[in-house]
Amino acid sequence: MPEGARVTALPRRGDATRERLLDAAETLVSERGFRDPSHRALAGEAGVHVALVNYHFGSKELLFEEALSRRAARLAEAWREALLHVRAQPAFTAEEVLRSYWLPFEGIECAEEAAWRNYLCVVARLAEAQEGSSWHERYFGPVMGEFKRALHASLPGISDPHLDAGFRYARQVFDQALLHRCGKTGFKPIPLGYRAEDVDCAIAFLGAGLRRLSMNHVPFNFPRRTQSASTVVASNCP
Repeated sequence: MPEGARVTALPRRGDATRERLLDAAETLVSERGFRDPSHRALAGEAGVHVALVNYHFGSKELLFEEALSRRAARLAEAWREALLHVRAQPAFTAEEVLRSYWLPFEGIECAEEAAWRNYLCVVARLAEAQEGSSWHERYFGPVMGEFKRALHASLPGISDPHLDAGFRYARQVFDQALLHRCGKTGFKPIPLGYRAEDVDCAIAFLGAGLRRLSMNHVPFNFPRRTQSASTVVASNCP
């Protein structure tokens, strides 16, 4: 073989079946969440025998994790690229950081690539999965750390617990917006607050909340409601 010649790997037996199962997992999880799809539903969506789910992946949960990992690098890179443009500025705001987080999802309802839409909705549903937190940390932990460092730089004085909580709240809002925009929630039309024209409002709201959390020296002092003697009302955020 001539030096420098490219060697093309031949497809392994079963590769096409694995891909069909991964595509099926993306489709069903994006529509129903992680708890609902059964082995039989996954196999039926893929058009294969039900025994092949465990044969190729060992369990339904391992199939879900591989479906998540398959496109994780693409999403992490899109997030990094969006955040890089923000961090290149001499100064930036929390709102600009939050918008860079949302940027890979912008216009997703108009995207022609259905598989990518399904994948992003799988990511948006991670909180529903039993192993969702560990999976999110495994595949997106480093880039989430970059977002938190950027938010910390834009919010001097914010404590780590308040930053973690505030960023988690923001991600939950974006997850719900993404699911609504992709038509995965069953609500038609899209509810007020989750439409394309509502993104700026949501980012402004989330940015204001993060700025309030950064005022660590100012107590929250929310007025207490009348409660029964057995009810304790917490006055502080986590």
